[in-house]
Amino acid sequence: MIRSILVAACAALALSACVSPRYVSSDVTRFHTLPAMPSGQTFAITALDKEQEQSLEYKQYADMINTKLSAMGLKQSTGGPSKADFAITLKYSVDGPSPDVRSRTSSVSIGYGFGGPRWGWAGTYDPMYDSYANTQQVYVRRVELNMYKGSTYGTASPERVFEGRALSEGLNGQIVPVMPYILDALFTDFPGASGSTKTVRVQVPPGVDAAATASSPSSRSSY
Repeated sequence: MIRSILVAACAALALSACVSPRYVSSDVTRFHTLPAMPSGQTFAITALDKEQEQSLEYKQYADMINTKLSAMGLKQSTGGPSKADFAITLKYSVDGPSPDVRSRTSSVSIGYGFGGPRWGWAGTYDPMYDSYANTQQVYVRRVELNMYKGSTYGTASPERVFEGRALSEGLNGQIVPVMPYILDALFTDFPGASGSTKTVRVQVPPGVDAAATASSPSSRSSY
C-alpha cells in the first residue's frame, strides 16, 4: 500500500514535468522610421550573398516572412528590391553551447513510518534532502531583419528604415525548429516602439519536437 502511494506520487510529479509548456523566449530590439503600421506598400526579400541566394533553408525563411508581411497588408513585389518600396534582408546564427549551471534545492521529501498498528506518510521540509547543481548546454540564437527603402538598395548609401534583432537563449542548438517562433517574436506588434527592447515568449505547440528536450523535461521550460 505504502509503495503504491509513493509510486503514484512520483508518477504525478513526472507527469506534471512532462506536460509543462515550452516557450521560445526572445529579447527583441527594434529601431525604425516607419509609420505606425505600413500597409499597401510593396516589398522584396533579398539575399545578402550568393550562398544565401542558393540556400533552400533561406528560401523557407523568406516564405515565412512573406506570409507575415502579406497578412499585415503589404504586397510582395515581382520587380526586385530596387523596384519595391522596401527591400528586406535576413541574417541568422547560433552561438554556443555554453554551460548553464543552475543550483536546485528540493524542500520536500517523502517518508513513511509505522507506529504499532498505524502507519502514515507525509511531506517534510528538508532543504538538505535534494540539493544539486544542474548543468545544461545553452545556445544563443540570433536573428536580424533589416528593411531598406527599395529605391536606395544596392546603391552606395542604402537608406535603412527598419532594423530588428532577436536574441533567443534555449536548449535547442538548431535554428531551423526555433526560427518560426523567433520570427513570430520579431513581428509581434510590428513595427513596435523604436529604440525599445522587450522580451517576447512564444509557446511551442505540444508535441512539436518533444524529443529535443526529453532528456531533461523538467529542468527548464525554454526550447
